Amino acid sequence: MSFFKSLFASSEKETEVASQPELVQSATIEQPVAANEEPDSLTVEPKQIYLNQSFTNKEQVLRFVSEQMLALGLVNADYFDALLAREQKVSTYLINGVAIPHGVNEAKSLVAKSGVVIVQIPQGITWNDNGDSVKLVVGIAAKGEDHLSLLQTLTTVVMDEELSAKLAITSDKHQIITALGAAASKEAVVEDDFAINQSALIVDEAGMHARPASLLSERAASFANTQIRIRNGEQSANAKSMAALLAMGAKLGDSVVVSAEGEHAEQAVEQLAEMIKAGLDNEDDNANAEFNPLAGLPALSNASGDAVLQGMAASPGIAAAPVFVLRPCNLAVTQQADNAEAEKQALTAALNKAAEQSDELHNKLVEKAPQEAAILKAQKQLLADEAINQECLSYIEQGNSAAWAWQQALASQVEALSKVEDERLKARIADLNDVSERVIAILLSADTLQFPDEEFVLLAKDLTPSQTAGLEGKAVKAIATELGGPNSHMAILARGLGIPAVVGVGAGKLCEVADQQMAVVDPQSASVVINPSQATLEQANQNIDTWLQMRLAEAEHQHEPAVTKDGRHIDVVCNIAKPKDAPSILENGGEGAGLLRTEFLFEASSEEPSIDQQIDALKSIAKELGDRQLVVRTADIGGDKPVSWMDMPHEDNPFLGVRGVRLSFKHPAMFERQLEAIYRTAIWQVEQFGKSGIHIMFPMIAKMSEWTKAREMAEKIRVSLNAPVLPLGIMVEVPSAALVADTLAKQVDFFSIGSNDLTQYTLAMDRLNPELCCEADSYHPGLLRLISMTVKAATANGKWVGVCGNMAADPNIACLLVGMGVQELSVSPANVPAVKNIIRSVSYRKLQEKAEKALQMCSSEKVMAMYKNHDDLI
Repeated sequence: MSFFKSLFASSEKETEVASQPELVQSATIEQPVAANEEPDSLTVEPKQIYLNQSFTNKEQVLRFVSEQMLALGLVNADYFDALLAREQKVSTYLINGVAIPHGVNEAKSLVAKSGVVIVQIPQGITWNDNGDSVKLVVGIAAKGEDHLSLLQTLTTVVMDEELSAKLAITSDKHQIITALGAAASKEAVVEDDFAINQSALIVDEAGMHARPASLLSERAASFANTQIRIRNGEQSANAKSMAALLAMGAKLGDSVVVSAEGEHAEQAVEQLAEMIKAGLDNEDDNANAEFNPLAGLPALSNASGDAVLQGMAASPGIAAAPVFVLRPCNLAVTQQADNAEAEKQALTAALNKAAEQSDELHNKLVEKAPQEAAILKAQKQLLADEAINQECLSYIEQGNSAAWAWQQALASQVEALSKVEDERLKARIADLNDVSERVIAILLSADTLQFPDEEFVLLAKDLTPSQTAGLEGKAVKAIATELGGPNSHMAILARGLGIPAVVGVGAGKLCEVADQQMAVVDPQSASVVINPSQATLEQANQNIDTWLQMRLAEAEHQHEPAVTKDGRHIDVVCNIAKPKDAPSILENGGEGAGLLRTEFLFEASSEEPSIDQQIDALKSIAKELGDRQLVVRTADIGGDKPVSWMDMPHEDNPFLGVRGVRLSFKHPAMFERQLEAIYRTAIWQVEQFGKSGIHIMFPMIAKMSEWTKAREMAEKIRVSLNAPVLPLGIMVEVPSAALVADTLAKQVDFFSIGSNDLTQYTLAMDRLNPELCCEADSYHPGLLRLISMTVKAATANGKWVGVCGNMAADPNIACLLVGMGVQELSVSPANVPAVKNIIRSVSYRKLQEKAEKALQMCSSEKVMAMYKNHDDLI
C-alpha cells in the first residue's frame, strides 16, 4: 500500500488515536503486507499539521511548507524553488479551498522520503490570478507515485464542500486525518462504460496529475450533448471534470477505458483515447509558452530605490525608462433600454468593429510574433460565438441594453470557465474579458487608449491580449503588471514582441505609482524598482548594454544554415510579394526567395505592365539577392486575385475556373511577354553575377498536358533570346498534380507545394469562406499523404520539393514536412529565425520516424496530438 493510503487509511487503531489526542504524541501506522513485500510504515506526528496559520501571500505559504519539509527530513535541501516552479507551470489549486503544492519532476532528487505538510489558513490566502481562496494546504514531497494516491484521496474529500469548510476551521489536528481516512475508505461507485468505448494506456510518467487532467477535461468539454466517462479499474470519472479525473488515481501503465454516448460520442472517444496514448505531460510546449530567465544576463543585485517590488519573470531582458501607468477605466453600463431593435443593431455594429480591430491587431503582430498572433484570431471567433450571442440577444429582448447584455453573457462564460484551475484555461478567461471590454467600449463610444510618444515603462494591473498586441510599434521599453502569470497571453505576446516583462507584482502595488517616475524592470531578478538609486540605475544601464550585445549575438545565428542535429540541411527561403520585401530576406537570414508572387506587377497597374517594367522590378529584387535562388511564379491571376484591366468574365466558382496557368494560356501574348522579362533578367543576372539564381514556376498545373505546354512556351522564348537554361518547376496545389507526381517528376526540375490551395482543394473548403476557413486543416491525413506522394516521386527522380504555404511557417508542421522529406521551406522573412531554430534543434532520423507514424493516422486530431511534444525528436 502506498504511503498516503497508509497515512489516511481508516482503522480502529487510528480511531483510538483520534479520540485520545491528549494521550498520544505520535503513532506509527502499519498495513498488512504480503510475505514477500516490505511493510509500508509511517510515523504521523501532530507537528506535521499546522493549524490556524496566517500569511499574506502564496509565496510565504510555499516558503513555510518548504521549511517544515526540511525540518521533518522529507527533503534534503531547500524545496521552495521546486514548489514555486510547479505553481508557475500549473496552479495546484483543487476546489473548495484546498491546494496541493508539490515540486516539479526535476526536483525529485531533493526528496529524502515521501511525506506531507498540512497547513490550515482559516482566513484564507489568494492562490491564483482567478482569486480562488485557499484555507487548507497539503504540501507534498513524493519520491515516486505516492502523490497520485493523495490526489485520489483529497479530491474525494474536497468534492464535499461542507466537509472542506469544516476542516478549514477545526482546532483538532486528528479530525483532519480522520476525515481524509474516511474519504479513502469510501466504496467507489463504478458506472458502466457506454457502448462506444476504447482502451488507452497511461504513458505519462507522472500519471494523471493536474496538467493531463485539465487537458482531457478541456477537450472533453468541447463535445456538446455528449456524456463522456473515463474508467480506471474500479474508479469512474466524468471526463469533463478535472477533479473527477484526478480522483481516479491513474498511474503510468494503467489501462483506462474511454466511453461516451450522445451526439459526438465516436469522435470524443477517438480523440480522448488518442490524447492519452500520445501522452499529455509536455511541460515545455514551445519557446514562448514557458520562460526561464536567461542565465547569461545577470540579475540586479542589492537593488534599491523608493520601492523594490518582486514578481515573476515573464519575458527576458531589462529596461529603464519613465513610468506610464495604465489606469483602470470603469465604464458605466446602463442596464435598461427601450428599443430592443436599436440595441441589436448597435450590438451587431460593435461586433463588426471589434472584429475589424482584431484583424488590424493580428496583421500588425503577425510579422514579429506569428504564433502569438493567433490569439487575436481566436478572439475574433469569440465575437461570433453562437452561445454567447444567443444569450446576449435574449437579454436584449428582455429590455436590457446591448452593453449590459454583452457584459452579462461574457460574465457567465467566465464564471463557468473559472471552476477549473489551470494556466491554459486562465488564458481563455483573459480572452473573454478582453473581448468583453472591447465590445463594451465600442458600444459606449469610450476614448481610445493613447500611449506616450517617448520611451516608457508600462505599469498596469493587468493587460489584455489586444492591449499587449497594440503595443507593437510603440515606444514601450518594458511591462510590469500587478496580476498575471508567466504563461498568460500577455506574457506570450510580450515574448513574441521582445518586450521585457515582470508579472504578478501584487494587487495595488503599481497602479498608484505616479507617471513619469523612473523605473527599472528586471525579469532576471523578477523585480521592478521605482525611482532607483544612482547605483542601481548605473547597474541597470550596464545590464542593458549586456542585453543588447546578447540580442545582437542571437541575431547572428539567424544567418547560420538550418541543419538538423544529425546533419540534414534544409533550405529556409522566403515568400515575397513585391520588390520592397526583398531586403528583409537576407536581413532575417533567408537563403533566397522560394516564391515571388508576380501578381503585384499586374494588380497594381491600370494596364498590362511592359516587358521593361517587369524587368526593372525583377532586377531590383535580384540586386538584393545576387545569384541566390529566386523562384519566380508566373502570374497567378484569377480566383481571389482578379485584375481590373483584363477581360475576366464572372465565374460562379472562380477558384475552380480560369486562374493561374489556365488564364496564361488564354492570354498567350501576355504569358510570353512575362516569360521574356524573366529570361532577359536572367541574362542580365549572369552578366552581373556570373550566374542566375532564377527558377520559373508555373501555378495551377493539374495535368501533364498543361505542364508540357507551359514548358514548350518557355523554351521557345529562351531559345529566341539565347538565354541561360533555368530550372522549371510547378506549384503542386491541385490534388491531381500530386496524384500524378510520379509522372511529372520525370520532367520537372522541382516541385513547390502550395499548401494553402492544396488544402482547400483537397478538403473542398473555400479558404475565403469565414464559416469554413478555420477548418482548412493542415494536419489532415489526406493532405499529408498527397504531400508524401509528391515527395517520394520527386526523390525517386532526383528532384527537390519545397513548401511555400502557411504550413511551412508553423514550427510543428515544419517538423512534419521535413520528416516527410521536404527539402525547402519558404516562409515570410519574419518567420525565418524561428523555423531555422527548430530545425537545428531536432534529429532528422527521428523526424522521419515520427512522420511515418503520422502518415498512418486516420484523423487530424491524432496527428496534432503527436506533434504537441517534440521531446522525442531531440
